[in-house]
Amino acid sequence: MSDTERTVLTDGILYDGKGGEPFPGDVFLCRDRIEAVVPPGTKVRAGYRTVSVRGCAVCPGFIDAHAHSDLTLLADPKAEGKIFQGITTEISGNCGQSFFPVTERNREHLERDCRSLGVTPDWSDASGYFDRVELARPSVNCAFLCGHNTLRAAAAGYEKKELAESELQNMSDLLRDALRAGSPGLSTGLIYVPGRFAGREELARLCSVLREFDALYATHMRSEGDGLEEALEEALYLARCGSGRLEISHLKTALPRNWGKLERVFRRIEDARADGLRVTADRYPWVHSQTSLSIVLPGAYDSMTDAEIQRHLSSSESERAAVLPELEKRARWDLVLLTFTSLPEYRTLLGLAIPEAAARTGMSPGSFVLDVLTRDGARARGAFGGLSPENMEKILLRDWVCCGTDESARPFDESLGRSHPRGFDSFPRFLDIVRSRRGMAEAVRKVTSLPASVFRLKGRGVLAPGAFADLTVLDPDRFRGTADFASPHSPCEGLRQVWVNGIPALGEDGAVRCAGRVCR
Repeated sequence: MSDTERTVLTDGILYDGKGGEPFPGDVFLCRDRIEAVVPPGTKVRAGYRTVSVRGCAVCPGFIDAHAHSDLTLLADPKAEGKIFQGITTEISGNCGQSFFPVTERNREHLERDCRSLGVTPDWSDASGYFDRVELARPSVNCAFLCGHNTLRAAAAGYEKKELAESELQNMSDLLRDALRAGSPGLSTGLIYVPGRFAGREELARLCSVLREFDALYATHMRSEGDGLEEALEEALYLARCGSGRLEISHLKTALPRNWGKLERVFRRIEDARADGLRVTADRYPWVHSQTSLSIVLPGAYDSMTDAEIQRHLSSSESERAAVLPELEKRARWDLVLLTFTSLPEYRTLLGLAIPEAAARTGMSPGSFVLDVLTRDGARARGAFGGLSPENMEKILLRDWVCCGTDESARPFDESLGRSHPRGFDSFPRFLDIVRSRRGMAEAVRKVTSLPASVFRLKGRGVLAPGAFADLTVLDPDRFRGTADFASPHSPCEGLRQVWVNGIPALGEDGAVRCAGRVCR
């Protein structure tokens, strides 16, 4: 056994991940596991490499409860945006979008997404995809939900229709295959195509499969604004149809007119929990969400993919002329930021509010947005305001809410596209907010053992003998993020070391070593 397989971290301030008070101690690592947690100064046996972490907080590795790294881990396994904020495990396959299963019905669409990142999709099912990720050897551990949008497209394509019994049965069988392969559950994205076309009974049918495996239902609900309470009732209904385990993705109250609904939402969730449903949620600590810029288009475009929207607008001058007045009369463009476009002439405008970006080009806000969507609609993204900072803090402080970046793992150099800053600075912000109100021990619990229990990541999320040696070592007084919309790929400060499966994945030298696994 080499000395890199036996290490002792000495003189740290240890957090167990379960909410216990911190205590001084040493942590012995043997291969991929924590061998012992002992008082400081315990004699180090021969053959152990000693690493001093004096004055640092030693925590279980942070777990990103809501990620979208399904392809970026294959394109660039170093996952710098995640590992550099202390994340050692992330959950992808969210919002209904996974990259399995692959059939003739959805192959062309998924292959197009893969090719855009230089990835060759040489798998067809969950097991093959998991093997492919492990072969890539990412720096972080990962688990992957099975996406309903992908399931529906695999069974019936992307069109708006009620599914036949044979298609429902096919979806159910494909979901069973994914769960048997080790997926922790099903995700839905009920504002996206084709998931938005699914009725309750279609979703209930799939949730009944989850009950067979006691698997999780994670949902980007049908509404996070005007229809929030109705969408929550649908999610709770589906949880009852399934295993009773529900994860609400990026819980929020969108638009000021809906901010007052939060306390009713809390009461409904707390009542459901009291009735025995295992309801949890995740949230990022930002008040701007980010998604495709195309969501500003009129409702007639709702059933189109971004690529179809771009083709439609670019090929029809009359269509552009019809859309422009709708865009021009949109209120509150100041709440929308341009966060990504591949158009080189607009790269200097990234991070700006739409009115300012438009003014710099000599266009009106509507004309500017239409130009971007016509020429780059398949890739253009925006950040959308309208979230309440006060509500955000209330959500983050709930004891059943985890931290999720809602971002893919990307490199510093933006070669895989430009991230929302939460892709590089969610966990420092989350810990800062929770720590200031509830203390550091509770903040650590909410990013370690809580998500580990939600997604049933055995042996992760705690600092205890026998657990996997996933550790995040930080200076608690200096741990802070530096990313913003102008410079979203900026590293956080105060992070000292990150260990993944007993390997120093990130050390003081800043070099990334890849030791992640698929959790299945």
